[in-house]
Amino acid sequence: MMTWTLTAVPEGTAVTVVCENVPAGIRKEDHDAGLKSSLENLAEFIES
Repeated sequence: MMTWTLTAVPEGTAVTVVCENVPAGIRKEDHDAGLKSSLENLAEFIES
């Protein structure tokens, strides 16, 4: 389960992601890369 919290800050929006119950077969590095990609896609969508 992923819980995303968006909070207004003077610079724009702070995004906090909490991940729970990540399957044991998923390496932290791969999970982090997926989250980074998701955040980059979100930024591109919001900024265009």
